Amino acid sequence: MTGGTKDKKAWAGVGTGAGTGAREAARERAGAGTSVRVGAAAGISEMLSFGGAQFATAIYMAFTSYYLMMFLTDVALIPPAIIAVLLFCFRLFSAADTQAVGIIINRNRFKDGKYRPYFKWCALPFALSLAALGVVPGFGIPGRIIYIVIVLVICDLCWSLLNMASISMLPYLAGDDVNRSKFMSFSNGSAIFAYILAGTFMLPLADALSGGDRRNGFAMTLMLLAIITVPLIFNAYFRLREHNYSEPATKPSIKEIFIAIGSNKRVILFMVGLLLYFMADAFKNQTTYYYLTFVMGRPDMLPVIIMAGLISPLVMQPVIPQLLKIAKKEWLIVFGLFASSFASFLMLTTTNIIIALIVCVVLYGMFTSIVANLSFTVIASFSDEMRVSQDISMSEILAATMNFVSNIGSGIASGVAAMVMAISGYSALVATQTTLALTGIKSLYILCTAAGMVIAGVVTLSAMRERRADSKA
Repeated sequence: MTGGTKDKKAWAGVGTGAGTGAREAARERAGAGTSVRVGAAAGISEMLSFGGAQFATAIYMAFTSYYLMMFLTDVALIPPAIIAVLLFCFRLFSAADTQAVGIIINRNRFKDGKYRPYFKWCALPFALSLAALGVVPGFGIPGRIIYIVIVLVICDLCWSLLNMASISMLPYLAGDDVNRSKFMSFSNGSAIFAYILAGTFMLPLADALSGGDRRNGFAMTLMLLAIITVPLIFNAYFRLREHNYSEPATKPSIKEIFIAIGSNKRVILFMVGLLLYFMADAFKNQTTYYYLTFVMGRPDMLPVIIMAGLISPLVMQPVIPQLLKIAKKEWLIVFGLFASSFASFLMLTTTNIIIALIVCVVLYGMFTSIVANLSFTVIASFSDEMRVSQDISMSEILAATMNFVSNIGSGIASGVAAMVMAISGYSALVATQTTLALTGIKSLYILCTAAGMVIAGVVTLSAMRERRADSKA
């Protein structure tokens, strides 16, 4: 932390429930230009509306997480080597546009709010670009690449605006970790429903609607999903409110904001842990289809495996806020992530039994959902800390930075995965892959995921310990 010991003591009561006196000191320290909303209870309608917006944006994320690489290789018929470059460059762009969006949101405020207007402006463009994403025009490879890049850029920009606005609102929807965790449980639960809908049923629905041409099936499926997003995003605009929001007394430059972030070693350590986490998660998501189809010879199990991996975090959502009340036990959460990753590594290298695979994805989904909830809660707490200690509005920038590392991690993993498959000789035009291609797919799905999660857990746990030590200072 950069604000000194006296600010640590003031901060200790903000977002952690440490005591009334400390909270009052924090509020006094924040000054007239900053409003800290402590302990306010939120209504169920607000939580549902917040979750609805997350459901809408998660449809796009589910498609890009589970099916984008498969869509590019097996539907758009773009060579894997080109896809490696395309996905890596796209993720770099997505990381840059997310950071730019965070800065834009940080610097602007409108008559009907600082965050809500983006729901109104982006609902229709997001839906139209999502629907267009499923269309593969009958161009040559260069034409298809240009079309896909343009549509992906537009869709991702709209998603960034919606997602950044939603995440950045969290400190102003609730003022303590417990209530924020409740919002995040609704949000994560809604996102999981979107992943279940898109991840489990997208491929079967696309095949059912294809009429013998999977390109038509994907076009119709994404159009249906795009239609669902519009009322949900508009509902978030009308229902959500930015409680107790006021501009900070001073408006620091962008350089000063990033210097403040860079000087906070806990924030940096936490972001590094998230970078590794997102890399490992992307390795698993991008290669699940290939692993089940070609290594295990069970493409029919893809919806079952995706469903199994999503049901467990969905069931966990109601109890996560209670788990996060026991702050001293954060290390148990990370240890659980270690255990699930290690189990995945052991079980999948010693057997091909489908039951073992289901057990692994259930464990994985359970603990990664807790880590995801905890991550957003910690980011909101970091935002409070800097707002109190330095009078800097950081919610948008920190949320953008988290999405920045998410895109960088996903970009690295997607590029590496596509390049490994290209080098190992994977081809969408043959039903039987080479032994080298099967080895590459298996290594990506098992080894890269397990190793990445273990390392990410070590780094993230270190950041959590630093945070806990500072909050007690």
